[in-house]
Amino acid sequence: MSDVDTGFPVVQEAAAQAISSLALLEMPHRQGVGFLLSPGGVLVTNLHVVAGAEELSVLLSDGRFLSVEHVIAFDEKRDLALFQLPVRGVEALRPDAHAPPREGAPLFILHPSPDGQLRLLETRVHAVQELDDTLTFLELEGALPEESSGSPAFDASGAWVGVATCAFADGRPVTIVIPSGYVLPLLEQPGTHPLSTLGQARPAASRQRQVPHHSLALLEGCGPDVLEEVALTLLQSIQLGAPLYNRGDPAACYQLYARAAEKLLRERTDCPGVQSALRQGLERCARLDGADGRAWALRDTFDGLIQVIDRWLRAQAALVTRVAPRDYLQ
Repeated sequence: MSDVDTGFPVVQEAAAQAISSLALLEMPHRQGVGFLLSPGGVLVTNLHVVAGAEELSVLLSDGRFLSVEHVIAFDEKRDLALFQLPVRGVEALRPDAHAPPREGAPLFILHPSPDGQLRLLETRVHAVQELDDTLTFLELEGALPEESSGSPAFDASGAWVGVATCAFADGRPVTIVIPSGYVLPLLEQPGTHPLSTLGQARPAASRQRQVPHHSLALLEGCGPDVLEEVALTLLQSIQLGAPLYNRGDPAACYQLYARAAEKLLRERTDCPGVQSALRQGLERCARLDGADGRAWALRDTFDGLIQVIDRWLRAQAALVTRVAPRDYLQ
């Protein structure tokens, strides 16, 4: 699975049009991704992404930040959740019925990356898995970043074919696609359920993340240029380390993350809060057995710092310029 300048121009065109349908989901202590599937404001994502959320807000590509109060449909068996946003006439994917791709067929996933940019990933259908007579899904080659669950998937014709979902099998991350044929019936029979309904849903099998939620006070005394350099170092480390992990080499991934953390500890004495968070992450690693757990412990540490730096920079931009923070979906 890789970032590509795909040889399928129709897919690139479809992805360019789909950018405006993507949305970031904000929940206490975590984030997620979903997409609009109706001009009437119906948002689709994986149920496990929002399971247990007591509050849910959505950042649209045009910069609007909307609170969500109701679930209109969900399917625990197929890990799907639909929400009605208080908007109309928005750009959305076309909910047309398409036959699922077959084994070996190319597939494309549009998703936000940790640096806030959008990526179009090309992969192939590794296998068509029939769990039972009520669920058939596509297993893909390679693994998508776990936080990208809920992203739209397209076939080689540019047609939307389902919801990309990150899962775990035999302790390893895998990416599957829940076909669009399971989503469309939920669009046709919407209801109104309180947001508390999500508390009754069981999260899908997934790795237990422990991303720390830092106060902005952690960055006291740090300048914006310094924080941007720190965030860039962390993002570059993730972009290099994640593919190593996905190829089955968690030890190399952990070593790369650890070198980045140690570099920042040596060089960023001008930002003690960042150093403190990195030390705590490395101390957590020292208590863990195995490179897999240590790689994820440092990934959690990096994600926690990236999130608080992003919040700090947005807050500073709003205070200084009195304008809305930049839109990370463009």
